[in-house]
Amino acid sequence: MKRTLTALSFVLMALAPAGFADPIRIATGEYAPMTGEALPNGGVVNGLVARLAEDAGIEIAFEYMPWNRGLELTRAGQRHAASYWSDLADQSGLIEVGPVSSERIVFFYRKDKPLPEWTSLGDLAGQTFGATLGYPYSEEFWALGENGTYNIQTAPNDISNFKKLLGGRIDAFVIDELVGWDMLNQNFSPEDVAQFAASEMPVTETLAYLQVSSEIEGGADIAARLQAAYDALQASGELEAVKTALNSEAGIPAN
Repeated sequence: MKRTLTALSFVLMALAPAGFADPIRIATGEYAPMTGEALPNGGVVNGLVARLAEDAGIEIAFEYMPWNRGLELTRAGQRHAASYWSDLADQSGLIEVGPVSSERIVFFYRKDKPLPEWTSLGDLAGQTFGATLGYPYSEEFWALGENGTYNIQTAPNDISNFKKLLGGRIDAFVIDELVGWDMLNQNFSPEDVAQFAASEMPVTETLAYLQVSSEIEGGADIAARLQAAYDALQASGELEAVKTALNSEAGIPAN
């Protein structure tokens, strides 16, 4: 991947205080192709976070753990940051940097049992949807399930939901589009994958961020330096090139 620093990045590094004595610790989890310990660059999101840290002159170390645990450790000031989360209902103790990802959350369904035509979630009355515990999706998605417009069945992980969908126990499963296809291709046979389709209309489109702890020593400075590095990449026009390169190395097509 191209490592040319913009002129503004050089200025930022020159003006920044000396680097931290130890690598800052970033809590993250397994969510291919976005994040993953064995993935190229640690996944496309963690690869971007690493690039921002490099431009900001900050040494980092990713620590893989359950998602909610990583977020709460960060909120409590026991980790420097958590990669990565969308806007949270409770942002206390956290500073957003980025956005480091823009995502389409869609319904996956079986081709032999397509969803009814819909323009809003309310049009899907009576359906049964799979959801994974711990994921926010959207407030509207959960609200319509709670008021009985449709049914939501939760499972502990995404693979379980795809198995339920394949077995006909749910009508659709809500998940990020890229993550869903990657998960299917990695864990199911080509014959099984060929049975699935994804909705053209998204359930929601979200921006996601590196969440930096404001409770840990130096947290505000870390967030400011990383955000400045992000803004410099964006201002130079290089941000999209960096994302494209990371996607390519992860095997994600340009379209």
